[in-house]
Amino acid sequence: MKILNAVLVVGLAMLIACNSSSEKETPNGLKFSVIKAGDGVLPKPGDVVVFQFVFSDSKDSVWGKTSDLMPAAAMINDSSALVSEDGITQMLRMVSKGDSVRVSLPITKFFNEIVRAPLPLEIDSTLTLTYNIRVDSIMSQMDFMTYQREIMNRFNEKQLADDIKAIDQFLAEKNIEAVKLESGLRYVITKPGVGENAKSGQTVKVNYSGYLLDGQYFDSSVQSVAEEKGIYNPMRPYGPYEVTIDQTSVIKGWHEALKYLNAGAQGTFYIPSTLAYGPQQRSEVIKENSILVFDLEVLEVK
Repeated sequence: MKILNAVLVVGLAMLIACNSSSEKETPNGLKFSVIKAGDGVLPKPGDVVVFQFVFSDSKDSVWGKTSDLMPAAAMINDSSALVSEDGITQMLRMVSKGDSVRVSLPITKFFNEIVRAPLPLEIDSTLTLTYNIRVDSIMSQMDFMTYQREIMNRFNEKQLADDIKAIDQFLAEKNIEAVKLESGLRYVITKPGVGENAKSGQTVKVNYSGYLLDGQYFDSSVQSVAEEKGIYNPMRPYGPYEVTIDQTSVIKGWHEALKYLNAGAQGTFYIPSTLAYGPQQRSEVIKENSILVFDLEVLEVK
């Protein structure tokens, strides 16, 4: 019996030690749990912590999460920044590659200390928010830049494949015969023009109307179209827009599309999000990874 009691005491002591060592605290008092320990090597100032997370509330609603294709990343600043950092940022100083950590806090504390803004009136003030974080890697800024390019390339490849599938399905359903390009761009010349197609470095004067595959318009240089589609803005000028191909700051899809038009030509172009605004939300209509459709009319090439 004494031996059994001794074993139980030792086991209980080990359990208490494991539990206590799994909880840590940041310099500003944020407590977090280490669910699974990694290699124990902490990041240095200038390093970038790359991690996955799921951010949810106590009613099982997910507020945000990453994916393997698009992880989150945070650079560790010099120690002089420590005093002004929030608890989550401080916590990332204390993790290592392979760590899985969890932090829970009342939503009021989250807005006060992390967001540093008042809690919106429409949000339940009794909620608890939880971050589940898995640290994938810790790397130098130079290595992170290379890694980031690789991640974006993989993301763009997948997104382009998804966009092409959606565009081609739309065209098939509408019985639209379009020219298909390797870039993912699809187009239909609705009115032929005259002369040679516009080339890189040339300036074209163009009228345009832009909308989504579902037909929702978001912009037009033609006032009558804007009025008809309910997007007229009396504060903006209407009329042709000048674009110097491969130089003017417009989406990549435009630069490619204009090279298939000559003076007087009109066409409809279906542009994958990878040639548009990508994962950035541009407006209430143009969400992240939106496929865009443009009706283009080239009035002049010079």
